[in-house]
Amino acid sequence: MTINPTSSGNTGNTNGQDEGHGHAHTRKQNANNKIEHVAGDSESPSSESPRVASSELTLSDIESVINDAKESLQPLAPGAGVERYLQSIRTEVTENTVQEYARKLELFIKFAEENQIENLNSLDGRLVDSYRIWRREDSTDKVDSLGKKTLRDDMYLFRAFLSYMESIEAVKSDLSDSVRIPQLNPGDGVRDVELPRDRVEEIISYLNKYEYATTEHVVWLIHCSTGRRPGALHSLDLEDFCADDKEPYLHFKHRGGTTRLKNEEQGEALVNIPESISEVLKDYVEENWDDVTDDDGRSPFLTSTHGRLSKPTMRKYFYKWSRPCAIGHECPHGREVADCEAAASAEVASKCPSSQSPYSARHGYLSQMRREGLPIAILSERCDVSEEMLKKHYDERTEDEKRELRRKLLAEVENQGGGFL
Repeated sequence: MTINPTSSGNTGNTNGQDEGHGHAHTRKQNANNKIEHVAGDSESPSSESPRVASSELTLSDIESVINDAKESLQPLAPGAGVERYLQSIRTEVTENTVQEYARKLELFIKFAEENQIENLNSLDGRLVDSYRIWRREDSTDKVDSLGKKTLRDDMYLFRAFLSYMESIEAVKSDLSDSVRIPQLNPGDGVRDVELPRDRVEEIISYLNKYEYATTEHVVWLIHCSTGRRPGALHSLDLEDFCADDKEPYLHFKHRGGTTRLKNEEQGEALVNIPESISEVLKDYVEENWDDVTDDDGRSPFLTSTHGRLSKPTMRKYFYKWSRPCAIGHECPHGREVADCEAAASAEVASKCPSSQSPYSARHGYLSQMRREGLPIAILSERCDVSEEMLKKHYDERTEDEKRELRRKLLAEVENQGGGFL
């Protein structure tokens, strides 16, 4: 999904333009009046109101005008600016989108801290471009360079953020116009981040043997057997697991609050799971499930000793076990495990170049189901993703794989007495 929140960011929040706005307007008008006074008006001379000739401008006059113009900006720290922007769009987008924007803009706050930017007033075109380059090259250890589509989405958001900052006089006027948006070529929008099936099988086999029915094991199993988003797993309650011996399933529900589905009620579904996985889930409930409630008094399915298992913790489980060394393999990057920071602690496992996020498992699941010919309509409903998105972003099949699938499907139809001839 392409994120283009420009319309939201450009909508000024009148509540944000507090009493400081009136003072800023007065100072700006004073500056304009001073310019008119010192520069004169050669086209409209008046004997009653003599003007000073432009040649008589003094350094003091110029400094006074510049200082008045500077004072029209209202001081605002980067973190406070981000929080104010998020509040301004909260009624226009879903809470999941607000959280997504918050996560992305946290990177800008990090950039500001690294560059000692304590006041948004100091932002200029050069710093804006420096942030774009930093976001592309230095903001993550996961890749050498950020993908063009991801960078484009982030720059759209950054432009919207700056546009809102202009509306509350926190940055210079028209600064948002200096944000360069990458242009995509055909195919640039298609992601190729996929956790291969053979790696999933190796990881699950290891967890089956050494981490059986633990929370970490269960998180991996549900992700890789349903293709659902982390937020969907986070939303599961104990009652949403139907352990029917013949047709076990998970019921994904949108309940709002902190347990939301991305597409809300449209994303709800009864999702069948294999009996073998259902057995593991039953053992998890019996042996390792914590009998806790969340802030809403509900019993979550995925738990910690403190309550409902958080989405960041689920991501850590993925980074942790997708490191090759974590399941006994040699490091494919030539590192010594004893000297590798990513191998030393699960807290920094994401620094391993081979580690993967839950998204990669979702991508792998959707791509594999497409290879195996599961109808798009069924896959769309099961995984809460539009058919358009499935066609554009989750099809890793080669042309030979597409041709082979068509051959198999046609053979099945003909074997059942179908066909035209």
